[in-house]
Amino acid sequence: MNQKLEHFVYSQNSLNTFKSCPLKFKYKYVDNINWKFEGIESRDYYKGLKTGSEFHLLCERYFKNIPIGENITEEFKAWIEKVKNLIPIDASKLYLPEYEVRTKICGSYISAKYDLVIIGENSIDIWDWKTESQKTSYKNIENRMQTVVYMYLAKEVIAKIYKKDIPYENITMNYFRLKIDDKPITIAYNKEKHIRNKSIIGNYINSIDNIDFDGYIDKNKNHCKYCEFNKLCNNQSINYEIIKEDE
Repeated sequence: MNQKLEHFVYSQNSLNTFKSCPLKFKYKYVDNINWKFEGIESRDYYKGLKTGSEFHLLCERYFKNIPIGENITEEFKAWIEKVKNLIPIDASKLYLPEYEVRTKICGSYISAKYDLVIIGENSIDIWDWKTESQKTSYKNIENRMQTVVYMYLAKEVIAKIYKKDIPYENITMNYFRLKIDDKPITIAYNKEKHIRNKSIIGNYINSIDNIDFDGYIDKNKNHCKYCEFNKLCNNQSINYEIIKEDE
């Protein structure tokens, strides 16, 4: 284990950061640099983050059977109706909003915090709320680090917590882009994907573990225009819309 990360808990965000650029990983997770965006052009970025956070809270209330309240925007009302229509509460299922798990792999801990997990008699359905408006392909979503980590931990951890032998094919991940879609993009699963996902996670953790963070670390120049540290590395402005799509 890399001594710089002795007590570090990995997540899909940290692994994706390393995948994007090892130097960016060092800045964020080893040096603990919190680079806050400045300027008028960044306001929409932060507004988007706030919107996502507030909507996640509304969904959590719905699935915990807590009153949502009437003092919400028309946009939120429309989104919640979409969620209700797609996922009516079924008393035979268990709903776990904002659910967090962790496990150990390659000697390190990795965690995941799900927007929603639905556990049926013989199924696990993962839901992830997306409040931004960018479009993307099934293949791109299928290969996201978030998909890799979340589906792997669903089989390895969630199924075991609830003492269920869930078939791989009965685990799905649903990305619901509320601004532009009326139904989710659903990612299917199988044993081959599970084996591959374990390998992907383990390989990234091992790669990070073998880096000398006190030495030279190459940066991914192709990622600079997407990165909040572009100003630090290259003294160049950043495109906040691109960053929003990358997160």
